[in-house]
Amino acid sequence: MIKKTTVFKFFVFISWGIFVSPTFADNTGGVFGPVVNEGHKSFEYRIGFDPNNAAGETSFAQRIHYQQAINGDFQWRVLAQARKTAESDNDFDFIQGELTWEFAGTDNYKTGMRFDLRLRDEGRANQVGVNWMNQFKLSNDWYSRFLVLTTIQIGSNSASGVGLQTRANLWKKASYGDVGVELFSSYGTTEKFKDFSDQSHAIGPFFQKAIGKDGWQIYAGVLLGITDASPDTDFRFRLSKKL
Repeated sequence: MIKKTTVFKFFVFISWGIFVSPTFADNTGGVFGPVVNEGHKSFEYRIGFDPNNAAGETSFAQRIHYQQAINGDFQWRVLAQARKTAESDNDFDFIQGELTWEFAGTDNYKTGMRFDLRLRDEGRANQVGVNWMNQFKLSNDWYSRFLVLTTIQIGSNSASGVGLQTRANLWKKASYGDVGVELFSSYGTTEKFKDFSDQSHAIGPFFQKAIGKDGWQIYAGVLLGITDASPDTDFRFRLSKKL
C-alpha cells in the first residue's frame, strides 16, 4: 500500500520541477473518452519521450493534471505541461483548463464534448478547443473510441484557420490488464489542409493496468510514425491515482 504522505511528496516534487504542442513529438496526449462518473477525483503524471526528433536530438515532455466530476454529466480538469528546449530540460509549455460533458449514450455507446482553453507565454498564441468524443462497447471484452479535435488560436501571433485532428483506439479488457492500439492523426488547418505526406499520423500499441486496490494505474505505449512528417518513435508513460 502506498501511503498518502508518499503520494503528496511525489506530486510536490513533480510540480516543483515542471509546469505539448499539437504535434506528436514527445506526445503526452490521450484518446480520452466521454464517460463521466459522478464522484470521480484523480490525478495523473505523464511522460512523452522521442529519442530522435527531426533535429536528431532527444525531445521530452511531461505533465501533471487533476480532474474532478461535478455530477454525472460534467467533469473539469486542469493540467500543466513542460518540455525540453534549447534553454532548459523543463521549460514551461502551457497550462490548460478543460470541461467534459457526457450528454448521451446507451450501454454500448457513449458520446460527449470537451471544451479546452490553453494558455502559453513568451508571445506564443493561446488556443481554444472543441472536441467530440465517442466510445463503443463492441463486446464484453472489446472497446473502441473515436475523437474529432478542433482548435482555434487566439491572441498575439495566432494562426488563421481551425486545426483538425482525429484520434482512435481499440482495446481488449483482460485479467492481466488492457491491451490495445492507438492512432493519432493531424491534418493541418482549414486555412491550409496539408498533403498526406506532410500530415502527422502515428500508430502503436499500449498497455494499462490497475496496481493493487488503492486506485493506482499505469499506462505504457509507443507511437510509430506513418508519414515523413511524423516522429519515428514516441514512447509514452502515465501514472494515475483515483482519490
